[in-house]
Amino acid sequence: MPKTPVRRQHIAQQLYAQAPTVAVTAAGLYEQYASEAGVWPPRPRQEYNVGQSIQHLCRPLADSVLMDSQSLLEGHLEHERHLSPGPSVERDAELRAQLGALKQVLSQRLPINDYILTASYLNSAITHLTVPVSARAVSPKPLVNPHWELAAKYLNLLLAGNRTDALTLIRQEAKRGTDVRDLYVNVFQETQRKVGNLWHEGAISVAQEHYCTAATELAMALVHPYLMNNRPTQRRLLATTLSGDLHSMPVRIVSDFLEGDGWDAYFLGASTPINSIWPAMIAQRADLLVVGASMGHHVVGIRELIQEKEKYPECARMKVMVGGAPFNEDPELWKAVGADAYAADARQAVEVARELFVKAHSSSKSRPNS
Repeated sequence: MPKTPVRRQHIAQQLYAQAPTVAVTAAGLYEQYASEAGVWPPRPRQEYNVGQSIQHLCRPLADSVLMDSQSLLEGHLEHERHLSPGPSVERDAELRAQLGALKQVLSQRLPINDYILTASYLNSAITHLTVPVSARAVSPKPLVNPHWELAAKYLNLLLAGNRTDALTLIRQEAKRGTDVRDLYVNVFQETQRKVGNLWHEGAISVAQEHYCTAATELAMALVHPYLMNNRPTQRRLLATTLSGDLHSMPVRIVSDFLEGDGWDAYFLGASTPINSIWPAMIAQRADLLVVGASMGHHVVGIRELIQEKEKYPECARMKVMVGGAPFNEDPELWKAVGADAYAADARQAVEVARELFVKAHSSSKSRPNS
């Protein structure tokens, strides 16, 4: 079975290139697999574009093969499961039928060894969908949010379109002496998680989701001065997401927490082109690049970004820390993209950055003089 990085890249390139034509052929087989999966009659074509849905499966499949990470495909499937009207036995059966049709087409399009490896990811994905969302292993009970009442009040104000009172609420809490890091994690982050869930469930519109996000970004800016550290580390970071990834709030929270730990932060926001990042690192004389991925299909871009580093000798000493949902799902993925470090959340990012640069400093001191 082909497992070398070069072979995986070759297979992934075939999947990327053939996705449109493979999807059309697989859509033609969908009704056969829908019947076998228990989806009968399938949804009308005018209501549901099967070909487009299957084409959207090809990208995370290729990413999974390339990065040797089953979670990239399964993460995409979980996203698809939770789209409005939400998870259901019927929706799982639809997705299994699409994967089955895709698998059959690829058996005819790919060389046998390439197909065997690719099919292993599809088989695991099909098995993944046989377990209902409600029956999946329950995560450990989350810690009680000590600021749940504040978070609920803040969210309700935003959903009511009352940004002014929401910001006043946060300002008063900061002045009262509440640790701003707790506001970030227990109020802002929790609110964004709930807003995202409400959008997935179809309970709020895209416009409302954008309104809540913009208001929370303003609230973060409002309390940002309370984070500032009077003991600078003399180190500089650059933080961003890559082109197409518009969800910059998690990486901004990491950037702000590191700034609160004495770092000088150069935050670029969302969707920065890969070819501009290393020149910016050089121009800013940065020590650390913090880059986030909100979804699995952004991970390959991060791998490409890190590979681009070799073109810039000035960047040899610079470190890369990654984070985001895809990396949280696969604890080895950060190594696969070539990063120097990974952090699951903002608080951990502070500790990881400290350790990363203590090691770097120790290594440089132990190097013999030439």
